[in-house]
Amino acid sequence: MSEQKIAYEKHPVSPERKAELRSQGFKIIDIQFKPKDADGEPETGGTGRKPSHGLRVDDIKAKLTEKGIAFNDGAERAELAKLLDEAPQE
Repeated sequence: MSEQKIAYEKHPVSPERKAELRSQGFKIIDIQFKPKDADGEPETGGTGRKPSHGLRVDDIKAKLTEKGIAFNDGAERAELAKLLDEAPQE
């Protein structure tokens, strides 16, 4: 059984927004219950997931390059993911 995707939204959520999220397979939870990451900061991203979630090293490097963020080519995934997760999101 696959893990259900969660969207953390400020309540009340409009019926239109609920329908949109549910059609995409999200379970809706009030943003006040959004978990914190290891640094004590809320996770980023509208769906409660960090921008680096599920990405491979090459994908993270590509996104960092698109954003013009310098990185060490030999860096490990965790370091690259942190750079991407902390980068301003468009």
